Amino acid sequence: MKLWYRRITASLLLFLVIAWSVPSGVFAQGPVKAIVLAWDGAVPAFVHEMLRLGKLPNLAKLIEGGAFADDATPAFPSLTAPGFASLWTGAPPRITGISGNRVPRLPRSQFTILENRDGFNNALLRAEPLWASADHAGRRVVVTHVPFGGDKSEHGVHFQGYRGIVGRDGIVNGRAAKPQPARSWENVPASVIPPLEITFNIAASTLYGLLVDDPSDPQQGYDTLVVASARDGREIKAQQKPRPGGSGGEPYWSQPIQVKANDGREATTYLRLFELKPDGSDFLLFFTRPTREIISRPDLVHGASRTVKAFIGNGASAIYSQGALGPTLPNGGAGAAESRYLETISFAQRQLTETNRWALEHLSWDLFVAYTPFPDEAEHMWRGFLEPSLPGFRADVADRLRPYLQEVYRMSDELLGCLMTYRTERTVVALISDHGMEGTYKLVAINKLLQASGLLATDQRGRVDLARTKAIYATINNGYLLINSTDRKDGIVPPEERSDVVRRLRELLLEFHDGDRQVVTAVYDAQTEGDSKGIGGESGGDLYLDLLPGYEADSRLGAVELIAKREPHGMHGFNPHKPSMRTLMVLNGPGVRSGERLRDVRLIDFAPTLAELLGIPIPKNATGRVLHEVFADPRGQEPRPSPSLQPSTGHGS
Repeated sequence: MKLWYRRITASLLLFLVIAWSVPSGVFAQGPVKAIVLAWDGAVPAFVHEMLRLGKLPNLAKLIEGGAFADDATPAFPSLTAPGFASLWTGAPPRITGISGNRVPRLPRSQFTILENRDGFNNALLRAEPLWASADHAGRRVVVTHVPFGGDKSEHGVHFQGYRGIVGRDGIVNGRAAKPQPARSWENVPASVIPPLEITFNIAASTLYGLLVDDPSDPQQGYDTLVVASARDGREIKAQQKPRPGGSGGEPYWSQPIQVKANDGREATTYLRLFELKPDGSDFLLFFTRPTREIISRPDLVHGASRTVKAFIGNGASAIYSQGALGPTLPNGGAGAAESRYLETISFAQRQLTETNRWALEHLSWDLFVAYTPFPDEAEHMWRGFLEPSLPGFRADVADRLRPYLQEVYRMSDELLGCLMTYRTERTVVALISDHGMEGTYKLVAINKLLQASGLLATDQRGRVDLARTKAIYATINNGYLLINSTDRKDGIVPPEERSDVVRRLRELLLEFHDGDRQVVTAVYDAQTEGDSKGIGGESGGDLYLDLLPGYEADSRLGAVELIAKREPHGMHGFNPHKPSMRTLMVLNGPGVRSGERLRDVRLIDFAPTLAELLGIPIPKNATGRVLHEVFADPRGQEPRPSPSLQPSTGHGS
């Protein structure tokens, strides 16, 4: 008994000695957590310009104390869906199965080269994403509106607003809904002059509006738009005053309004009145895309406000580019259209901010992943006008557009700042992006070139004749050609003829010139270069193209010209090794080396590196490397043994 007592006493003393020798706080430290924010389409050169001007203070703090890459190589093609699939899984498109924003349908034997599916479809992702690895390790995950976020998770909550979109945003004006004297209304709101009625539709709902002269408003004439779900003043859903557009216009938006989707389910939209003429002859009312709530654990968010759950997502880019918000600056406008468009971006960012703030405060998380579609959306609109290398560059237009794009980046930095306020000493914060942007001004009609050479044929109605077509640049516009091989439905090119078709295509494309300029600068065969470049695979392309800067492929069949000018804009989807396609990756927090400039970084390196920092298994299909140069602790140089670094054919969750 005494011997047993002495052994217990000795063990206790030994434990106390060890505990005394360990630095204080070690036992109190919990596991490392992470907050990840993805900016879509960040352009490093513009980011540096903003940093020099001191307009991205939160990103500046993140870079100063962390590890930073400004030339990270995206996926091939450098499109959004392949980029984020590779970011989250650590695997290239050849493994993830996501070769574009839309992808060829599988199995090949059942579908032709003309058929495709949404590339953002979670079910098509064949590699395990980072949050699934964290979930399997018992870590709590929150994902907000991120491409490929899950709908099922044992330890997580996924907000998936993009999957809930049930209609388009739009404009209602006096031409589309001509104001008429109001009739058959009950409980008509007070008006100094007789109200005028308008009727318009959002998704499957009909809404009724009244233009009134508010007695409490000193402005003469019609100064208010009342919107109701019926011709009854008791059914009013919004009351709008016209205000000019601008980044400070958020208070002038309606509250979330319930409408019906085409399938009868409820969806949410917001209204904003930008203009109303005092005589009631015209007005400009914008409504956001109606969306349904798609949340993996609705039981955990029942206490959230309608604003948190009523997703918006994007600004009014299509409406702006069509001139429906007014004449754009490049087309002689005075800036009103840009201010209105900028306000739609600001409102979308505000809604994203509110969702993230609520989730960070009310949900349990170890890994928090958030996404914003900006600056990409605005970069598409304006990058082409900011490129001095493009013919026809107008410095005056560029000088007037630049502040608007700067404001979009500043808003994105504000979102980053919001997330950074929730970090602790044990939280890694990462900012990532999926691709860069290039200004383009010319379209290359690849299919017209194929038709002229006899490699693509159409019938009398202009439709593709698969019985006579050997290759096509598909309408999904992924930067690659598809060969109509016999392993596909209605295919005609047998394996023994593939090399000859490839040779003909390569010669045709590389010999094509615009004047003295070679337009297609390289052609990559997925069959011979797929493993090294991560391209091809069952749902990938056959021949991937590299184009001269300033040119983009035109996937239409009926193009009139081989080379056509277009209004300058921003584009991506090109060879990821192009300098214009490179993008950002920043890591900051416990275990991260401070002030480290990273080189030779690829998007597929992010997931393995963050997994290592979090102490969770690397996603099982990852082929990217752990960026050991990121680690402040020399022990980070010794990777944990893991079979997950080897590619797998299994499907991710």
